[in-house]
Amino acid sequence: MAVAAPPVRAGLLPNGAFSERAAGTTGAAFLKSPGGARASAMGGVSAAAGQGAEAVFLNPASLSRVSAEAPSEVSLGYDALLESAYSGSAVYARPLGGEGALAAGLLYASQSAQTKYDALGDAAGKFAPTDLALGAWYARRFRDSIGLAGGLKIIRSALDDQSGTTVAADFGVVARHIADIGEGPFDVGVAVLNIGPPLKLGSVADPLPARFRAGGVWHMSPNFDGGFDVNLPVDQDPYAAFGVEAHVPVLKTDSASPWVVSVRGGYDASRTRDVDGLTGLSAGAGFDFASLRLDYAWIPFGDLGTVNRVTIAFRF
Repeated sequence: MAVAAPPVRAGLLPNGAFSERAAGTTGAAFLKSPGGARASAMGGVSAAAGQGAEAVFLNPASLSRVSAEAPSEVSLGYDALLESAYSGSAVYARPLGGEGALAAGLLYASQSAQTKYDALGDAAGKFAPTDLALGAWYARRFRDSIGLAGGLKIIRSALDDQSGTTVAADFGVVARHIADIGEGPFDVGVAVLNIGPPLKLGSVADPLPARFRAGGVWHMSPNFDGGFDVNLPVDQDPYAAFGVEAHVPVLKTDSASPWVVSVRGGYDASRTRDVDGLTGLSAGAGFDFASLRLDYAWIPFGDLGTVNRVTIAFRF
């Protein structure tokens, strides 16, 4: 009688954590690059520069920028990834009065149907891998300049007839205007993401792609920002990212907020490894019509192809 193989157990961290030796050893890979088109166009810079409801996926303390008088916001995102893969997000954020703000949202990822094969190598139907995360986050401001936030996500992945569920926590802090560089204020932020037990599919359990992110943003002028992040992902070497954003009011309206056009660019050092062709750079644009915001990001991956991200948000 055949004896079933014992389940493979995994700790919170993979072997060779925080280096390339851990590449490919974590599960729930779809959690690695959410956050919307704005951050993606700026090279992923988001520890201190995050804005919009979708920024909670990158640093939940971005919520602390929401003032008590601000409208609620619903952000919807779609990402056309490499080959036939795609992902998307939906986030609702609102102020709670006083110094608090709350957000709830989901992140999903999938790809076109794949052919599965039996032990003899014959085609045995098709399947589409799917991943989903549902989360809620709360942020609070202190002394008008420091924001603290935390949140919890439920994560579920399915591969053919195997599925697994786990939970993860996110934490973040943003400190605004800690110093002046020239005449421009400088903000800093820190986030710790995807902290939780391994995700188990069948007899295999993989650690989550936990990540530590720290960075700053310099508001060089009222219309120009520059920022950087230092990233420590659990499944690759540490790397840096840089991003800039120029935003110009183009039309005054009856509302308190003018229409704004933004142009963005960035560089992500992690995407230059072992890939030929144009990679590492990113670019995009944004249009903010007070009650409606539209952002786009273009991210080349050299010979592998190009990723396109779109985010649309509604304020009410």
